[in-house]
Amino acid sequence: MELQLSLKKEHYTLGEVVSGYVDIELDSPKLFNEIYVSCYWELNGGGRTEQHEKYKVVIQTDEAPLPAGKHHLPFHFSMDDYPITWHGDKLSIDWYIIAYADIPLGWDKKVIKKYSLDYSNQSSIPFKPTFTTQTPGAIQIEYELFSKNDQGKSQLVRRLPPQQPAEVENVYEGHGNSKPLQFRIRLTLFSISLSLIAIPSLWAPSTFGWICTALWLFFVPKTYFYYRKELDRSRCGPIIIKVDHQDFKPGQTIKIKYKVSPTQAVKIKRLVARIEVLEVFFVFSADDDSSFNRKRIVRHVTQIEEIEVKKEFILSPGKYDENTVLITLPKNLMHAVRTVNNQILPQIAIHIETKHCRDISAAVALNITP
Repeated sequence: MELQLSLKKEHYTLGEVVSGYVDIELDSPKLFNEIYVSCYWELNGGGRTEQHEKYKVVIQTDEAPLPAGKHHLPFHFSMDDYPITWHGDKLSIDWYIIAYADIPLGWDKKVIKKYSLDYSNQSSIPFKPTFTTQTPGAIQIEYELFSKNDQGKSQLVRRLPPQQPAEVENVYEGHGNSKPLQFRIRLTLFSISLSLIAIPSLWAPSTFGWICTALWLFFVPKTYFYYRKELDRSRCGPIIIKVDHQDFKPGQTIKIKYKVSPTQAVKIKRLVARIEVLEVFFVFSADDDSSFNRKRIVRHVTQIEEIEVKKEFILSPGKYDENTVLITLPKNLMHAVRTVNNQILPQIAIHIETKHCRDISAAVALNITP
């Protein structure tokens, strides 16, 4: 028995009809429980794979055996559901179609083909911004992926405010760089201790002294560069970025406002606005007890587009740097996808680069509604 699957094409847009044929060649009559075609999207990332079935078309049942020979079985279904295909740096979404022959008391046969799905310019498909499995608590988990507060509890750091009355303007904003200078006590004390041991050992060499000197040459510069970077970051002060609505369409030009509140004078090399996609996923690490796995949250930002707003200027304390920027969203900008263990979230961000600190930023999530 031979089973083959053919599609009319490999690239589809939302609203299109996926069609093709399942070809079966039999040497003798054969009974099948069923022969079906199904499609599913698969999300890969963080060493884990999620599969979500969307459509299933049964093209042969167990009513009667298929006679010997070649059989050309057509199928078709409409692609009217999200998500679209996405290939990021850490996460990817692909669509697959599978032809499956369920053979009673025998080895089942299957063939899988991959195809891509993109936005459509003609059809309007209702958008469902959240994709979750039926796992209990999935909707709750998806809001605990972002950060941990001072008490160690999970919290959403870019939560959109609730809907306001119609007469009040809705403003959605993101905050960044709000922490003051962060001291690393252990690193600082260790570097000071090494200095007290290593410097005198230069005049009284010993094996222990040389070891301390080698450690001193590594940790003292590390401490210096950390505080040099941290001083620039804290001097820039809090950053606020605002958009005036929540829903945007790919290709739309949007207006963003930002505000930087410096605490001390700092020289800025570049200030840019970026369209990004935030990829969030879990990494599981085994604990000492093999029956328990700990979840570690990993965040990765994929840059889509960048616009330089200003460069080579000085932020002065007491003077806010406020500006409005117009930016056009790419026509193929990914929409939001949320599952139990993964999230793909489009966002717009303001990034500041100083002489010693390359990335001081604030971002606000965008709800892309094709």
